[in-house]
Amino acid sequence: MSEQLSSGISNSILKKISACLILGLEIAALLLLLGNGGNIPWLPPVLVFSGVGITLLISILFPIVWHFLEQKQKINSTKVYVILYSGIRYCIAFNIASFGWKKFYGLQFIVPAEIANMPMNKQSGEWLTWYYFGYSHAFGIIIALTQIIGGYLLLFKRTLLMGSLILFSLLLNLTLINIFYQMNAGALLQSILLTIGVFYLVVLDSKRLIDFFFKTKSNLQSVPINGVFLKNILRLSAILLSLLFTIYLKNL
Repeated sequence: MSEQLSSGISNSILKKISACLILGLEIAALLLLLGNGGNIPWLPPVLVFSGVGITLLISILFPIVWHFLEQKQKINSTKVYVILYSGIRYCIAFNIASFGWKKFYGLQFIVPAEIANMPMNKQSGEWLTWYYFGYSHAFGIIIALTQIIGGYLLLFKRTLLMGSLILFSLLLNLTLINIFYQMNAGALLQSILLTIGVFYLVVLDSKRLIDFFFKTKSNLQSVPINGVFLKNILRLSAILLSLLFTIYLKNL
């Protein structure tokens, strides 16, 4: 019994720490977005980074105070979780939607003419990426709509999981682009923080996802072949035969 109680307390503390830390990271990302790289006169970098530091410090200390007050029955943890989860969703929605609106108003995917006129092998991965995505205005609008609509879906309990999955796929892809195409540190940090936040929202609904993807069978009829081994060989052949075909093309 004592071991179960100790495990329950430990899990409770970890849950509090994770919720507070994620909210702190998302508020930090929002502050960095609002700071806009130091370009806004009324929000200088010193104020932005001070706010980020204070936010992260509070996110570390608050779970300790929260857990202490909970043990003294002086705080309603359910209400605190509601506030924290709502804050995470709101910060992510605001942040990701802002990047979407920037694309509508020509604040992203813009490459200066003097850089665009340079030979491709003289440009950085960052400028090549921006030029590529900016080449098609329609594609940029599709990304923008995905960000705006995905962010909006986070604000409703009924569509929270759908919005989280849509944004996680998008943000993970953007994070990998930011890493491997050597985008600036600010863009990389934003994508990492947003990806972590959305992944956290997905994890909160992990049981539903496991039930849906691994415990629910498709209604499609399968090939009437007896024997699990033979079925698996047939499935594997789709991958191996495509590899052999590719090797054949390579050697033509």
